[in-house]
Amino acid sequence: MTKLVFVHGWGFDPSFWEGVTMFLPTFDKEFVDLGFKGEENPVIDPNAVYVTHSMGLPWALEHVPSCKGLIAINGFTKFCADENWPDGVAPRMLQRMISQFDKMPEKVWTDFMKNCGDLFPVYSDAFHTQELSEGLKYLSQCDVRQAFESFDGKFMAIASETDRIIPEKLTSTSFGEEVIWYKEGNHLLPLFESQAIAEDILAFLRLF
Repeated sequence: MTKLVFVHGWGFDPSFWEGVTMFLPTFDKEFVDLGFKGEENPVIDPNAVYVTHSMGLPWALEHVPSCKGLIAINGFTKFCADENWPDGVAPRMLQRMISQFDKMPEKVWTDFMKNCGDLFPVYSDAFHTQELSEGLKYLSQCDVRQAFESFDGKFMAIASETDRIIPEKLTSTSFGEEVIWYKEGNHLLPLFESQAIAEDILAFLRLF
């Protein structure tokens, strides 16, 4: 049976995937921890299918350039816009988050989560502010477009039409027209559409 490796995005930890994995009980599963809250735990397995959320896709493409399959949920290949990438997010937005984070990490994290679609986010003292700060800086400069073009495994992109973090144009520019679109769910599809996302993963696995 295919092994699944789950990679969360900025500001989360592996518990982000609990809702989705509840509907995938029989699969061998591992979880990358990017160290924002728990202990950093990279999982490198070229024989697995990587299921990623948001920043988890760039992480996977950089650390596991060859794997059996790759699923991007609310993902992107380059976050910030530049003169050759006009559909990215305005760099000033992220620079504002970076400049404010050292002074007000709880506010920056909470505001971001609300923009993601979580109406009642709860910040924890267990968060690692240094790692979160480094994650924001990574978002400001990450660019895995070439790595994505070179990826030779099976791929699926899933996105939300109401995502306030990743605009539709950024999704389409990153992945082309072969995207599974949800009308709702904002930037947190694995949380708000857990069963449907699990069904999409199961459909993808039937390709192998």
